[in-house]
Amino acid sequence: MKLTRRTFITSAAAMATIVAKPAILRAAEPLMFGFLPGNSIHWIADVLVKKGFLKDVGFDLQFSTMQSSPQSIQWAVAGAYQIAASQPEPFIAAVERGADSLAAISAPMNRADWVLNGAPGITSVKDLKGKTIGVSALRNSEVWLTTQLLEKAGLNKGEYDFIVAGTSPAKVIALQKSAIAAAVMFQPSAELAITQGLAALAYYGNLRAYPPTLYVVNKEWAAKGDAGKRVAHALGRGHAWLWDPNNRAEATQILSKYTKREQPIVDAVYEDYFVKGKIYSKAGEIELDGLNRALADMASDGELIKVPAPPATKYVLDRSLGGLAR
Repeated sequence: MKLTRRTFITSAAAMATIVAKPAILRAAEPLMFGFLPGNSIHWIADVLVKKGFLKDVGFDLQFSTMQSSPQSIQWAVAGAYQIAASQPEPFIAAVERGADSLAAISAPMNRADWVLNGAPGITSVKDLKGKTIGVSALRNSEVWLTTQLLEKAGLNKGEYDFIVAGTSPAKVIALQKSAIAAAVMFQPSAELAITQGLAALAYYGNLRAYPPTLYVVNKEWAAKGDAGKRVAHALGRGHAWLWDPNNRAEATQILSKYTKREQPIVDAVYEDYFVKGKIYSKAGEIELDGLNRALADMASDGELIKVPAPPATKYVLDRSLGGLAR
């Protein structure tokens, strides 16, 4: 091709585009994100899927509906998930048992969005004296935070019991049948329970910082091709988009689609996350103080780690690789 002034300018502009946006023009990298779309804590993940923010930084994003946090971490260890959602306990357990290639890159929120819902006839926390409370596991943050919440209301250990009641849908059934007096409910199931007459006895977002969920990656994967930094950029962009009130209508439509809940329910969740409670993470950062508190509870329990608990920084991806923490 004959080089003219016009073809030179055109070629130079194309090269500038390649230099400025290498992630967009390179072949898209596969990225499997394991999370639970039915839980609204993963609103940021729903947004990344729908809005294409990870695509903009060079990833071909697919998502997988995880079955549990332990399974999600197992798949992260095996390399099937590039980003794995997990409650802190299974992730910490995996690292302590040798999976030290894993690290937390982000937290969708640093305060639990849970609600303590009561069975019919249970209208206050004080009604739980001598009663049974349903949780998903007996040695996790649901029990530890509920214990703290009940102590604030004047109920001491031994004045109530915990029982494994399964997932949120199973908890709702148990509540409706009065098989349990109360249950720790995740959103948006908690709002659905309220519409069914199961009173909200307490909100956990008023308690101290304590990340209920972490997003976990492999350190080597995060380092390769700046994958961690690119994911962090997309996460930050997604959180900023969610916090923009101009995006509220579209954001609630996205949550309604992935959680399969009606608009009034997701509107109530939006109010809790971004308007009244303001408990959703502003930028996806992990609050180290909150994670340190969770680690202290695990150490006190003694099953996963021992006193003194390791510092939270042991489990968080380094900033140089894209880790979001403060």
